[in-house]
Amino acid sequence: MAAIYMRNVPDSATDVSLQRDLAKILHDAPFNYLEFGRNMNFHVFLHRKKGNRARGHRGTGVLTLPSASIARAFISVYGPRTRPTIPCDYLGARSKSLVFEQGHTEPVRSIVNFILQNPYVDPQVLQEKNEREAQLYEGVSLSSLQLGWRCRDDALSIEWDAHKDLIHKLPGGQNIVGGITLQFVEDSRQIMIAFPPIPNATSNGMRGPHTPQIVFRWSRVQSIVYEKVSTTRPAIICTLWVAPAFEYQTILLEANQDVKIIRYLCSSFPGAHSRVAPYASLVIRAECASAADLKKFEKMAEVANLPSAMQIYVSPIKRGLFSPSVLSRFDRWVAGIAWPIAFQLVAIRDNLLADPVELWGLKGRIWALEREHGVLKTGEILRLFRQRLSTMDWNGVDERGATTVPQCLSKAEKDVTALHMSLRDQSKNPGYFNCYHVMVTPTRIIPSGPFPDQFSDEDGLDYRWEWTVQGAAFVHERVGGILKGGLVIAGREFKFLHFSQSALKEHAVWFCMPFDDLNGDLVNAETIRTSLGDFRHLERQPARMAARMSQAFTATEPSVTLEVEEVFPAPDIERNGSNFTDGIGDISREMADEIARSLQSGVSGRKRFYVTPSAYQFRMGGFKGVIAVDYKLHGMEIKLRKSQSKFVSPGSLEIEIAQAFWKPKPVYLNRNLVMILETLGVPAHVFVKLQDEAVRDIKTATQSLRNCATLLLDMHGCGTSFRLSSVFLSLSKLGIGLREEGPMHVLNDGFINRAIEFAANHVLRVIKHKARIPVKGSYTLVGVADIHGYLAADEVFKKDKRTQYLEGRVLVTRSPQAHPGDAQFVYAIGAPPPDSPFTSNRNPRHNCVVFSTQGSRSVPSMLSGGDLDGDEFNIITNPGLYPPSCDLPAEFPPAKIKTLDRPCNVNDIADWVAEYINSDILGLISLELLIRADQSYQSGLMAREPGCKKLAELASAAVDFAKSGTPVNKADMPPPLYLRSIKPDWAIGEMGAARSGQMTYESQTAIGKLFRRIDLNDADRLADRQARREHEAPRARGRHNNNNAGRNGLDGLAEEMDRLNVSGMRRAASDDPISYALRSLLRRYIDVDSPIPSEITNLATEQFEAYVNELRYICATSTLTTKPLTEEEVLVGTIAMKTSQPRKRQNLMSQLRLQSDELVKRIRAELAGEGVTRYETDTASVSAVTATETTQDVDLEDWLLRSWVAWHISTRRGEGFGWKSFGIIALGSIFECVRELDERERLAGGI
Repeated sequence: MAAIYMRNVPDSATDVSLQRDLAKILHDAPFNYLEFGRNMNFHVFLHRKKGNRARGHRGTGVLTLPSASIARAFISVYGPRTRPTIPCDYLGARSKSLVFEQGHTEPVRSIVNFILQNPYVDPQVLQEKNEREAQLYEGVSLSSLQLGWRCRDDALSIEWDAHKDLIHKLPGGQNIVGGITLQFVEDSRQIMIAFPPIPNATSNGMRGPHTPQIVFRWSRVQSIVYEKVSTTRPAIICTLWVAPAFEYQTILLEANQDVKIIRYLCSSFPGAHSRVAPYASLVIRAECASAADLKKFEKMAEVANLPSAMQIYVSPIKRGLFSPSVLSRFDRWVAGIAWPIAFQLVAIRDNLLADPVELWGLKGRIWALEREHGVLKTGEILRLFRQRLSTMDWNGVDERGATTVPQCLSKAEKDVTALHMSLRDQSKNPGYFNCYHVMVTPTRIIPSGPFPDQFSDEDGLDYRWEWTVQGAAFVHERVGGILKGGLVIAGREFKFLHFSQSALKEHAVWFCMPFDDLNGDLVNAETIRTSLGDFRHLERQPARMAARMSQAFTATEPSVTLEVEEVFPAPDIERNGSNFTDGIGDISREMADEIARSLQSGVSGRKRFYVTPSAYQFRMGGFKGVIAVDYKLHGMEIKLRKSQSKFVSPGSLEIEIAQAFWKPKPVYLNRNLVMILETLGVPAHVFVKLQDEAVRDIKTATQSLRNCATLLLDMHGCGTSFRLSSVFLSLSKLGIGLREEGPMHVLNDGFINRAIEFAANHVLRVIKHKARIPVKGSYTLVGVADIHGYLAADEVFKKDKRTQYLEGRVLVTRSPQAHPGDAQFVYAIGAPPPDSPFTSNRNPRHNCVVFSTQGSRSVPSMLSGGDLDGDEFNIITNPGLYPPSCDLPAEFPPAKIKTLDRPCNVNDIADWVAEYINSDILGLISLELLIRADQSYQSGLMAREPGCKKLAELASAAVDFAKSGTPVNKADMPPPLYLRSIKPDWAIGEMGAARSGQMTYESQTAIGKLFRRIDLNDADRLADRQARREHEAPRARGRHNNNNAGRNGLDGLAEEMDRLNVSGMRRAASDDPISYALRSLLRRYIDVDSPIPSEITNLATEQFEAYVNELRYICATSTLTTKPLTEEEVLVGTIAMKTSQPRKRQNLMSQLRLQSDELVKRIRAELAGEGVTRYETDTASVSAVTATETTQDVDLEDWLLRSWVAWHISTRRGEGFGWKSFGIIALGSIFECVRELDERERLAGGI
């Protein structure tokens, strides 16, 4: 460490400007990597002029560098002997050159420590942050604070006044003017409204003064209004996107005399607030103590970049919309009516779409609906009514033309046709059912659906809080209380049932209400759990018992159940404490074939296996894991091992399939794997080359439909619900393209172009923020065991369906990687000798990787603690990704199993679920590990740094927590190497440094270089741009031309179809290349030129109406905010909006894809005439179009005609919502039917 003295510093220079100019030198050759593997940190200080009125510096200062050798190198180049000019913008022609001389005093120790322990951060960023902190330092005094509800007539109804519940509790009961303070907090980007302390209060077992406070992030402010009825006490009306946090803050004096501030979350404050908080928390009215305080707020709001404010001169009113009597009246009403109706009414209220007074006014109308349509249909009408209300602005216009709430209800009634009810009916789809859903937030319980129960923060994201907030006790109180006490919805009590392991990762569990089965026997949560099996051997271990029970709640392939003739026990192959067959069993080839046939003929949709799978993930009673083909077994035989037995379950031996491994999956890099491989010696340019190739492929994909299908959609799993890849390939074969290339017909369709842009943005986002880069020629395969003992230790066998064998050294790994030893080399044996168990005539074992059962330790266990119960492994064949050598695999001690001194009960499981939510920090540990490895880049240790290895051990324990019950706490994590507010640029998240308030440095690791090579600025605006176009334009039409709103929407469709029926379909298609090409193709099979029967056009109309209603519902319920998704997002299966919690977006995307997949299946089944025949429509019977239960009996020509009509009507509505994606479904149906017709012709011709 050394200090350099500076002279001749120009008057115009500042500490910040000089440091930025010196950075250009010190971060360039020859200094940039001298002793440091990154841009070195350093410090500049200019000596200030003396005197109270003096400003500026004295022309001298000190430059502190991180080492003496760097100081000597700097002096040798820029010292007094050479004195080259420093490139400074503020140096004029007459300015003297800066002089740098070796200092003769020791540098300041605090400065030394700071630059050694923290990376270089742009001083301009730091200065701006400090300036904002200074501007936001002063608090705003408030005389009162109220929470309200914005009524549909734009009035503000005050529903809670803080003086009644908080202020009057002060000694003497006096109201203290200015006792409430509003404070902007720069570090956390929050507004805190603090009330006077409550003396002798108790919170979380701590007694003493507690300060109630309301806290919300700047980003959650939707709008600000200044109410200036009073000139002396103006008010601020702040409307939020989501409810704020309600907290108590207390100050503790620790034993070492340090002051510690502790913040506790709560659902509400005492008194009336507990009643009002679930409903009236989005509008905050804060009355300023003076006009000067409003001026302060206005200034600080501008600094915080809050929304621009408007002014009003209207006082609020008190309507008592959520008074005890009003809420009690509503609760009595819904408790006495049928559940499907009651649930939707509660969902409307609790989603804050209408107040209980407004809903009470619809009571008579709802009774009339029930009398006319019955319970189920009325419940469905209210579900769509709820969706319409969610898109209705508070000026009384919904996006489809309704101007009043009763009009919304009438239009929802019209939307629910017989065909719509058929699409929603899950009774014909075994394994699926419409489940009611609630989301539990800190302040309220939000119903939705029907489509498991979920715990989350107010914005729908996972529970989370800052390091200073004590949230664990709150989760135990809020979540644990509901799990133990149950949920009451519409007067019905639901009890905690259980969860699946995948659902628990999303903080979702199942509740059930008691009911009588067909025999009249009572069924409740306890009887269901008791019926699952015998868990007495785990009765003192709540986590393991819960994990075993969760097996019964795992989703399996519907209706794929096969009776097993014989089940044989087989021993596990164990050695040195390592189980080589952990989770794997054996089946005969005959059974594998029968399972494949059953899956392909199941009712869940047509599967097509191009090769019979060799392995399946299964569940059978208390057994689970993987079963793989053993050529020595015959008939319907199965061998299961002890490692697969989880509990004893009664009942028949029926095997249920969770997954069939019939083809290899691609391999994608991720940030953890990139960091591990770079630690092991793979240079950064290898990853950059792979990423650049992936980005080029995405660009190429936007230029043709074929490339889009193969390089974008298939490669990255976009558009799967709509079979978009198959549609694009079929269009390409018809000569349709995106660019004028040779004989291709150019498809100039804005919707398709935007959908491709959404898909490209989705892929680029995960590449940039997750380093999800495809590795071509590599495979992701399920692992199975060489039960015959043929393979030597570290050998594997892999073969695909084309008899291509993998041979030579390959790298194998498994996600999630954390330890440097989580990637290992193995040797593929290539083509097997004729006498081996892997020959095609014996046991081909294709599309899986066979691991050896020899050696001292199983290879899967070396890879992030893997096993063979369904784990999939990455087989990397790209030599560029091979490190010089691999580290030894990790050997972490097994997690301690939490054991009670008594048998556990359901409350113990509930406590464990709450503890799981508190300790669900695997993602946090993984991020901290990556940041720490990044900050260890200069030492060359990276993931080998001791703190990183400790984090890897904690990550392993966090993975095991779901079974061990032993939590990992934040306190167990090693302290950060740098200040917690300083992070590498890639770790700041999608929202950016400006949104999070954190400082960043430029990472020199491969992850940082990959991150900076992709710019998403333009693509990030895509969703907002399309949302405005799609959702605001219809509203504008509705507001300015309400008389024609219906004719512009679905209401005018029937009339248009009548005209179509009279004249037949137009033959001219010069403006539609797809229709033009389809006519030439379809004339071979059906008459596409004659008039179409009205029954078919009417049916197509109803199919579209039912489709678009469900599509709107999916758009409204799969979003991160109140703004619905666009049609293009649903088509592609993505959510374009940024979020600070990508995992939540991924969960919503899974929900989106599941719902859209089911909707598309139903519409395609309608077009094919499968399984949805005889129902009466509102206009005519559709018996003219006969449908059957099986694909084999479908009239293919009728199927093709229905699909052709559906396509044609989709082209007549231009850019209207739903038409384009409906057309995509119709195209997919056409192409599938043509393939069926060609196959029928081929078989008839004996080809």
